[in-house]
Amino acid sequence: MTSDDLFVDLKVARHLGIKVPPQQLIEIYREERPDYIGLSGLLVKSAQQMVVTAQDLNAAGVHVPLLVGGAALSNKFTATKIAPEYDGPVLYARDAMHGLGLANQLAQSPQREQLITRIRSEQNALRRSADTTEPTAAPTPGMAEQRSTLRRDVPLPMVPDGERHIFRDVSLEYLWPYLNPQMLYGKHMGLRGNVQRLFEQGDPKAIEIKERVDTLFHEVVQQQLVQAHGVYRYFPAQAEGNTILIYDPRDLSRVLERFPFPRQPGGRYLCLADFVRPVASGDMDSVAFFVVTCGLGVRELATAYKDAGAYVRSHALQALAIELAEAYAEKLHQDLRSWWGFPDVPEMTMRDRFQAKYRGLRVSFGYPACPDLEDQARLFALLQPEDIDVHLTEGFMMDPEASVSALVFHHPEAEYFRADRA
Repeated sequence: MTSDDLFVDLKVARHLGIKVPPQQLIEIYREERPDYIGLSGLLVKSAQQMVVTAQDLNAAGVHVPLLVGGAALSNKFTATKIAPEYDGPVLYARDAMHGLGLANQLAQSPQREQLITRIRSEQNALRRSADTTEPTAAPTPGMAEQRSTLRRDVPLPMVPDGERHIFRDVSLEYLWPYLNPQMLYGKHMGLRGNVQRLFEQGDPKAIEIKERVDTLFHEVVQQQLVQAHGVYRYFPAQAEGNTILIYDPRDLSRVLERFPFPRQPGGRYLCLADFVRPVASGDMDSVAFFVVTCGLGVRELATAYKDAGAYVRSHALQALAIELAEAYAEKLHQDLRSWWGFPDVPEMTMRDRFQAKYRGLRVSFGYPACPDLEDQARLFALLQPEDIDVHLTEGFMMDPEASVSALVFHHPEAEYFRADRA
């Protein structure tokens, strides 16, 4: 299982790609009669779509096991939202290797029934626990909307320029130090536990996987199998209520885009607009946007590997491209902070960066603080990343998949939060 958006994994490991409508899955199921179907959700909207897909499959009489996973999904969401909508077994896979392990158990008769019985029992317990959880109190009608207490008068950093910048063929070796090994070797390649500790202890499985991935990386570099491109730009910005206004750097009287964001219903009542100076202040603030990719041609090459029977190599290449794109995003965000005038302290480690222990914040559309994936279209209008061969699908997903887009804030109190809960 990969961290693409939606895909179906048939007997012949057929990969349909992203944003596949349920009706197409149903038609292919009837043609191929697979042993199970796999769905993966990278974004919040993808996880919500899984519920709809499960309902449609169920209504069509499809009851084979569903393997579900991806960054947007959790075991609790699977148990409380997806499983109740589907008469067949629904199994949550935390990563690709776990998914393969589940598939192997489903293929063996004695283990299959034991696995399904155990999963359903665990899901019933999760649903009972969720039913007893107190819901977040809804705002009383007519009550004035609560506001966060974040400072609105923090000093504004100086933007170096308002031009659009494009980088092509960035060195992958330059990005390698910014790659998160826990994500690559753990989440994608299935190593359990602290991967760095496993490497230091000489764990045989860990060493074997690391050698295979590292060898593949050197081949990728030498043969130029993956290209890293990026585009970024700083924009003047102000907040108007829960909406961020983006201005033309060459004409501050002209609003280019408006990004409305949800506000937490309780707790700190945070909203992304709180991280930008309000219009009423009379001050012009700034934000940055970027898109980076390491995915051009990767899907086709991975498919060629898979067709040749090199399944692990195919998966490892896609995982490597995804994490290289994340590494590029990490590196570019560090550069943006430096160019903005607040570089990271010299003693900051890569682990600190992975844990976002720096000033400011970067968020991607489709995630909890800004769940509206359609805002990708506004970002694309501002940056035009088509110039680096990154495009939007009809469902507002980026193609190629190994791409990262982000909105970047400088506010020193900015933090990650979920807009759907306190």
